[in-house]
Parts: sequence; structure tokens; C-alpha cells
Amino acid sequence: MSGGLDELRRRYPGAVTYRFGDSPGLCAALLALVRAGKKRATCSSEAEIAAGEAPPVVGRCDIAVDFENVPQLVTRTVELVPVRYCDMTEEMALMEGEDDSLESWRAGHERYYRRLGIFDTEMKLIWERFEVVEDLKETRI
Repeated sequence: MSGGLDELRRRYPGAVTYRFGDSPGLCAALLALVRAGKKRATCSSEAEIAAGEAPPVVGRCDIAVDFENVPQLVTRTVELVPVRYCDMTEEMALMEGEDDSLESWRAGHERYYRRLGIFDTEMKLIWERFEVVEDLKETRI
């Protein structure tokens, strides 16, 4: 499938690959939410970016891969909002499509960031709104 990834990088110059979640099951569930049109935002911690995760860039197309590094989606970042975990709004949390309330978003993200060993209620996040440019499952790249 590396040929597919190479072709995508030619079609989307500057694209970086990224993965939703921290396990195969979570990644698959989040990809399904994006495909269903429910997930149109995500967030990254500044700690993850400092550790080497590529920061999102408005206007750039990126390639979402699954846990086997198979390209699944091409997304374009349309908005970035710096926000502390404790200041996340319900509107922003609900756009992530994973939860039905801000409280549920907080609980789930606290568990996630605790697994990563970086949770702090004051932690800085970068909330990212994106759009799907291409669903590679449909185009069979």
C-alpha cells in the first residue's frame, strides 16, 4: 500500500499522515464517525506536538491512516482554535462527534490523555475543524 501513500503525497504536496486515537479499535471507530459525517473536528495537545506530532495547518490536506498505516481519508484543515482543556466549549466538543455532551467529552479525553501520561486540566490543546476531501475506501487507493 506504500504505492498508494506515495501517490497521495504526489497529489497532496505537503500532506502529513496522522492517526485518530491510540488503539486499532478507537481509530476504526473514529474513522467511522468521520465517514458518517458526525466527526468534523479533533484536537491535539501541545505536548503531543512538542513530542513530534505534526501540527495542523489551515488549508493543508493530510492523510488519515489506520493502525496498519493504510491510507483511509484525506482531510483539509479549515479552522484551528487554541484552547485549554478546561476551557473547551460544548459546541467545539460536540463537533468532534464522539460524545453527546461536554461532560462526556471531558471524561473521555481525560482518560485518553491520562493514558498518554500528559493530562492536566490546564493543558493546552489545538482544536481543529476539518473537512473530508477524499474517502480512500471509496476510491480504492
